[in-house]
Amino acid sequence: MYTRQVLVSLFAGVWIGALMVANWDPIAATALSMDWIIEVVREPFDTKFLILIMFMGAGAAFIYKSGGIIALENWIGHRVNTARDSQILTWLIGVFIFFDSYTSTIVTGNATRELSEENNSSREMHAYVLDSTTSPVTTFGPVSNWIGFQVSMIIAGFEAAAFTAEEVGITAFDLFLRSIPWNIYCFLAFFMVGLISITQRFYGPMLDAEWRSRKEKKTLREDATPLSDITTDVGEPSEENPTLFNFFAPIVTLLVVGLVAMWWLGGGYQPNVDVATAFQETDVALGLLYGAFAFMAVGMIGALGFGTMGLDEASDTVINGFKTMMIAAAIIILAWSIGHAAEQVGTAQYIVGAMVGSGVPGSYLPLIIFIAAMFIAFTTGTSWGTMAILTPLAIPLGYELVGLSILPVLMGVLFGGSIWGDHVSPISDTTVMSSIFAGSDHIDHVNTQIPFAMTAAGVTVLALLLYAVGVSSISVLLPLAFALTAVAVFTLNKLDARRKNLPEIMPTAQEIDAGEVDVDAIERGDARPETEDVNGTYDHLATIPLVAVGVVVGYLALVFAFATLGS
Repeated sequence: MYTRQVLVSLFAGVWIGALMVANWDPIAATALSMDWIIEVVREPFDTKFLILIMFMGAGAAFIYKSGGIIALENWIGHRVNTARDSQILTWLIGVFIFFDSYTSTIVTGNATRELSEENNSSREMHAYVLDSTTSPVTTFGPVSNWIGFQVSMIIAGFEAAAFTAEEVGITAFDLFLRSIPWNIYCFLAFFMVGLISITQRFYGPMLDAEWRSRKEKKTLREDATPLSDITTDVGEPSEENPTLFNFFAPIVTLLVVGLVAMWWLGGGYQPNVDVATAFQETDVALGLLYGAFAFMAVGMIGALGFGTMGLDEASDTVINGFKTMMIAAAIIILAWSIGHAAEQVGTAQYIVGAMVGSGVPGSYLPLIIFIAAMFIAFTTGTSWGTMAILTPLAIPLGYELVGLSILPVLMGVLFGGSIWGDHVSPISDTTVMSSIFAGSDHIDHVNTQIPFAMTAAGVTVLALLLYAVGVSSISVLLPLAFALTAVAVFTLNKLDARRKNLPEIMPTAQEIDAGEVDVDAIERGDARPETEDVNGTYDHLATIPLVAVGVVVGYLALVFAFATLGS
């Protein structure tokens, strides 16, 4: 909290742990810290994971640099005519970029920023859609570097609990799959992006930002300072023969090769091994590594084959793509290291002993873990660092207090609480990147997103309270959470619009310019937000919202089918 620097803070945590082990000798502690960092990097799983995120960065660089983004804009740009269309499109593209949150922010932000600007969608709203789509989508996968990291954290939790997968009859990957339905916050955050974009019902500072953008044609607040664009890492996209192949082919290849590789490595080709068993027994990191390499290779082949760049430029794009992942790699390594440090000093054993002895009911443990994850992620700004800190505590604690049955619940709420911190912390890397690629003022982005993130978190807390008092079925809690979220969004929108005397349903800039909205009544303060003369009108059966909803329903069906592999 003091430094506001994630890397410095994570290393400080590692060093403090080493200082304890080294009997408070600072020189020995520094040397021991280096040993721990080397030790985690040399772990086979971790080594594969670091290489695969480099390949992910290179593949994303090819999608952008080869003109795939330009081809996408040329294909759909003429169909996007309103701010609502651009917001829904941003949400939709984010679904396709499910393999890495950084890549999703970069690709989706660049693909839709100009369309959002042209259609008078506020920079704050664009940043919100980017931020609240990327992490929820990548945490579910079905093929992403987030999955690899989360599984590695569960493995660390098994080690902290001093049991093996064979002893408890469940693998780390199996436990991750079972945790997916319990990641309630991420489902709600992702759902809210679509609900707000489609209905155009805003509240909080976002309501003011969208009204300013539609009425005054100012997508940025006066005196706002947008963060600089860091696309210089990979350069400007090529305008030579842009083609949709260079956008879709690498992504489809990643999905197909990644899933097939995990199935094969788990022995799925053997006649006596079913699909579920294959995915439970697979080498996740190696499967993702194969998928990431194919992702990069197809991006490079497409760029060379369609003549969008020469071999020299393609080679440079690989290196520049690696560069985009350097900060992520540093955070990952230190997150692993601080988890190792906590293991060495016995943090898990201490916390487990204290909690078991305190008499806390086991049914309240998911709520406690969720709130703890929210707090740590907010103050440190890193969801992965939070997972590294809490997973080695949550697994042994849950196992001792309740048993194996509660572990999927704990992992789901832990991952969700960690991502909530990512959404509201001004020092979060993904929050910063969302501001950058939306061209938004960073603090404006944080301030406008907090009410939405708090809504999803509040509903999650209610769901976990119901779990604590005995409603333990996720098939009941998750639909109920969706319904409560929709009610909360509509209620808060109505209350805030009436308080500020602004439209409940934000009109388009075209409706305001054409005089279809009584702007004078709004400015006089005597407008009635519930009447049609100040509200926008939208066709909910138009192509863009229908396609978006269809794709999202298909994606969620894929996620839940993926999760059933752990059953």
